Amino acid sequence: MTPKEQRIELIKNSIAESKRARGGSRQVGPVMVISFGIVLLLTPMMGFSDGFVGLGVITVLLAMVWAYSKSRDATQLKKEIYQYEWDLYTIERDLEKGNMKTL
Repeated sequence: MTPKEQRIELIKNSIAESKRARGGSRQVGPVMVISFGIVLLLTPMMGFSDGFVGLGVITVLLAMVWAYSKSRDATQLKKEIYQYEWDLYTIERDLEKGNMKTL
C-alpha cells in the first residue's frame, strides 16, 4: 500500500469517526433541562414557594449555555468533516492523475 493510499484510509476513518461523533451530539439533554427550568419558573402559579423562580432562571440559563456549547461543537465537527472530505478528494484526484500519467 502506497503512502497516498494509507493517507486515504486514514482520512476515511477520520470522516467516519467525526460523523459518529456528530450523530451523538443531539440537543435532547439541553431541551429537557430547559423544560425543567420552565416548570420551576411556573411553580409560584401552582402555589409553591417563590424560591423556585430563581432556581428556574439559573437552570434555564445554564441549559442555554449547554445548548450553545453543543451547537458550537457540532458546527466544528461539520467543518472537520468538510475538511477531511476535501483532503480525500484532493489526494484521490492526485492519485488518479498520477495513474493516468503512467499509462
